[in-house]
Amino acid sequence: MTITATKKTVVEATWPVTKIQAEAARVMGSQMATIMSVLPTYGEKAVQDFRTKMETVKFAHLDTLNIKTPMQLVTALAEFETNVFGSKIEVWGSETEASMNYLACAMWEAMNKTCTMTKEQGEEMGKGWETCINSTAKHFGFTAKLEMGEKTAVVTFTK
Repeated sequence: MTITATKKTVVEATWPVTKIQAEAARVMGSQMATIMSVLPTYGEKAVQDFRTKMETVKFAHLDTLNIKTPMQLVTALAEFETNVFGSKIEVWGSETEASMNYLACAMWEAMNKTCTMTKEQGEEMGKGWETCINSTAKHFGFTAKLEMGEKTAVVTFTK
């Protein structure tokens, strides 16, 4: 069957925010899972170079927010993940120590839906995330602690 459009139509953005978030999480999650399943075959240096370049971009953005305290950092991270991917995150703390609790991580959920990860790959992704959390803390002169639970994860930054 052939379909012919006789009139040009500009496609309008009509998706609700929740669909946009789900699709953003799906695309980014599947890309990250794919990259991290292929990249190690090129060696540890390739993995480290990729992480370094990703961190550079992330830090450049966070630096524009003039973050000075752990509370500002967890708020910025949680707002981004909640608004862009649809994660559910609660934050609390002070100017010297602040935490964020992932009640639902949209990226992780999307990766588990779109990719078949082995237990080992999941553990490697968790280690990679912990490395990212620690690098983020170091960039701002903080320390970090990650507590992974069965269904939640708590990240705490301390100045």
